[in-house]
Amino acid sequence: MNKTFFTILTLTFFIQSFGQKKISVKIDKRIEAITIFYTLATRDTLDVKPTPSKYYKDFDEYFEKYKNHKSLSWYRNLDKWDAYDLSSFGLYLSKKYPFKLEFPYDGKQLKSSNIEIFLTKFNEFYKDCKVEEFIKTHNTEYSIITSFAEKAIIESDVLNDVEKFYNKPSKGEILIFADILNNLGNNAIEIKNVKYKDKKIFKLAYLNDKNGIQTNETEVKFIPLSNVVIHEISHLFVNDFIPKNRERLSVKKNLFLTTSKNEILKDSEWENELDELIVRVCVSKILGIKFGAERELKEIENQSKHYKYFKELNIFFNNYTENRTKYKSITEFYPEILKFIETLK
Repeated sequence: MNKTFFTILTLTFFIQSFGQKKISVKIDKRIEAITIFYTLATRDTLDVKPTPSKYYKDFDEYFEKYKNHKSLSWYRNLDKWDAYDLSSFGLYLSKKYPFKLEFPYDGKQLKSSNIEIFLTKFNEFYKDCKVEEFIKTHNTEYSIITSFAEKAIIESDVLNDVEKFYNKPSKGEILIFADILNNLGNNAIEIKNVKYKDKKIFKLAYLNDKNGIQTNETEVKFIPLSNVVIHEISHLFVNDFIPKNRERLSVKKNLFLTTSKNEILKDSEWENELDELIVRVCVSKILGIKFGAERELKEIENQSKHYKYFKELNIFFNNYTENRTKYKSITEFYPEILKFIETLK
């Protein structure tokens, strides 16, 4: 795509194309199956339960008789449990039961047990508790949920906001996996396999809507949060900044290994921390442009709790947002970002 937008028609076409080709929302049966397993095994001990919905009610009623299955009891009695991102492990698995690794596992989600034992227990649960039957009966509902979510993203116009801010071609695709029994949090998924090359993947939780009443008779309406979508898409546009400047940036890496609370991170984390810092500053600017200064200030306050130089970099980015005739794209602003980072102490 050209760096400038020639007509409103061209812009409209691009946004529709972006939404249809570069962003997709899915419910993956492997992720859903592990979420079902994890939820049944742990929910009685967790303060945060799944968000009430008709789907949760169906889940509750269907699996009531299986809640003490031997595989669930095995997991409950482990020395430690995994976090809510465990279900992301499903993307490494074969499409059909019995599930096995489709390609080598290099993730960090599964920490409670070795892979062979976990898969044995999970496969037993999947078969004995007729998980496939439950998932199949909800395929139509899954399609409705994911179509609604994709439509909500496109209608929010955040794709337009992101593209206008960066104004450069982006390489890759966004895959969003909706996790409707997860009311704990979102997580990015990094898989180093050719199957997922140039794909930015993240899993979104179905969080409680603070502005509405949700009951066991409420249909799931999955509306991804604007700031989360903007954040994940933004990675596609600035993921070349560090590789292009790695040698000079590495000299300043210690700056990004200390948090606002003076916590010291591992040396290997500096690139991820810097990448996240830049992305989150860009998100704060996009939110400010879209929703106003108050929303940007809220984001600054929140992100500054972890990122030590967030406020400074946010203020510096005014040079970009206020001088778009000079910096027509984020790439043209890269040299200025690099120079600014090199002044930090």
